[in-house]
Amino acid sequence: MYDVLPETLARAQRGICPTCGAPMRLAEAGREARCDFCGGNSQLRFTLRALEPEAAKLEKAVIKGATRWLSKQATYQDCTCPGCGATFQADASHSIQTCKYCGAQSKLETRLVPITTDDVPEPTERTRIDYENKFRDRLDYPWDVQTEQLVWRILHEPELLPRINLAQSFESWSYINHTAAHFLPWLLGQIQRDHDAVAFPAADAIGKLLCEGDPTLWPGVIQACRGSVFDVNAKACVLHELGLGKGVCVKTLIDTAEFAAAHGARDYACQALWAVNTLIGRNFDEHPVIAQIVLYRLFYVTGPVLGWALYTMRSSYLRGRFPLEFLVQAIDELSIERPQVVEHLLDCLYAGEADAAEFEKRLDFIRNAQGWGGRAAGFELLYKPVDDAKLMAEAAALIDADLDDPQAGVAAEGALYRLICGADATGEPIHKLVEKRGEGLSYRVKREYIRRNPDTKLLDTSQKYYWQSEPKRGFDPEMQKLVDDWNEGIRAAVDQYHQAREACKELREQARALEVPIFLREGPATLPLSAKAQEEQRRRQEQEEQRQQRQAEAQARQERREADLGSQQAEMQRLQAEYQQQMEALSQKLMNNMNNQKLVMQVSAEMQKLATDLQQKMQKLFGNE
Repeated sequence: MYDVLPETLARAQRGICPTCGAPMRLAEAGREARCDFCGGNSQLRFTLRALEPEAAKLEKAVIKGATRWLSKQATYQDCTCPGCGATFQADASHSIQTCKYCGAQSKLETRLVPITTDDVPEPTERTRIDYENKFRDRLDYPWDVQTEQLVWRILHEPELLPRINLAQSFESWSYINHTAAHFLPWLLGQIQRDHDAVAFPAADAIGKLLCEGDPTLWPGVIQACRGSVFDVNAKACVLHELGLGKGVCVKTLIDTAEFAAAHGARDYACQALWAVNTLIGRNFDEHPVIAQIVLYRLFYVTGPVLGWALYTMRSSYLRGRFPLEFLVQAIDELSIERPQVVEHLLDCLYAGEADAAEFEKRLDFIRNAQGWGGRAAGFELLYKPVDDAKLMAEAAALIDADLDDPQAGVAAEGALYRLICGADATGEPIHKLVEKRGEGLSYRVKREYIRRNPDTKLLDTSQKYYWQSEPKRGFDPEMQKLVDDWNEGIRAAVDQYHQAREACKELREQARALEVPIFLREGPATLPLSAKAQEEQRRRQEQEEQRQQRQAEAQARQERREADLGSQQAEMQRLQAEYQQQMEALSQKLMNNMNNQKLVMQVSAEMQKLATDLQQKMQKLFGNE
């Protein structure tokens, strides 16, 4: 029910983003749309409801993928009659459908539903080798390995103090990335069931993801949180981290508050409303869009959330920040759907004085209104008369038509009062209206008319008219009670939240002093290398094998050379020993025959020949021939 488009938006081809609640332009053809505010994708669907709807029933979102968004083919679906249960094809060109089986009439609701991916798989333990491979660009893995390991460690660490220490890692912006957003549903589950001392630092990841500056993170983070916060026993720290985000988080927080209030969890509802107030105070540049998000929640919220919404629109930074046309159209439709809130919204209208063209545009709001709210809103915008008799005559006629209306009459009377007060001289259309209504006009209208026209014969001037304070539209007692309820609840929520944080302070300081590793194992790798890395690894392996082969061949050659050198040295030593032996024998023979000149010459020749032979053998041995 909370994703239904108000009819005024459907007529203007605008929708409410199911992720962030901002109005968005629908495509001229097709049923898919993308929000320019948060980036979320959605598709149109049609359902039927009874003409008198019950209060909205908010449902817990299914946990879906955080950062990958798929486009799906939208199809028209048959609608089920709320009267007899029959199914028939609805005619999307008409807002009211008539069942051809039982004749019951129902309203065709146009919904925008978010397009998301499959459920997120649980993070897996990784090793330091996986981290090194990812760091060196060797993996086709979309997530940061160290961040996934951090989430896994938080989920599986059995001891409280080390678990707190690991959760405090999210104080570092290095872990704020798409991986943290993707595995956020699992981290949120741990936050909800763990000690507050773990929950507070772990939830810090949510606020940082929303403030990191990457809009592609927002839809997934919000979708993941919607799967967690619709639980009245959930941790309020998640709500306050959403409150640190941009305007895209407003819808989720308001829907959470409505869900909690409807289930009797006032404290939790006020925590969500406090978070919205924080967000509004942090995002001044987004107030026009936030104002529209709050405005369209008024079609569904109840109880203290309704009181908060009306007070915020009338009295906070959002007052006067609405696109005028959409505010008037919404008030017009609310006068049919929820008339009890219209009177409290009329003070939100602020547009300043108007020239003739702008004055006629404001008259168009009255002329084209479908309900009394649209007419009342138009009257609230008539501040001063214009120098155009035709426009003033039409304004007087429109005022006259509604002066007796029990709902729009107050606004019509206020417009008449301002048109009298805003002119130095009363115009003819106003004279005619006073002549027609006479003493039936209100006290303050007669007082101001006589002040400006003291000689008039149209009213009894003998009566003394005294100044009275201008009437102010305060909250009626019932609505004031709702406002007081959330105001008191928010003060209590502030105290509860600060007490919870303070109670964890000592544990968090003890945990901060520890040194807790993120990786428990060096290896082996748990993620396959990419095809590119495998090819590079194969090429490196081949190069290594070739290097080793070359090295082995060189070693073999060296060994052969050493073996050959050893053989040469041995042969050389043999030849030298043989030479030495022969030379010694010849020397002895020479010594013994010194007197035999012929023998001496013969021995000397043999010795010379031995030396020559040794030299030749040596040269041949070392390859010098």
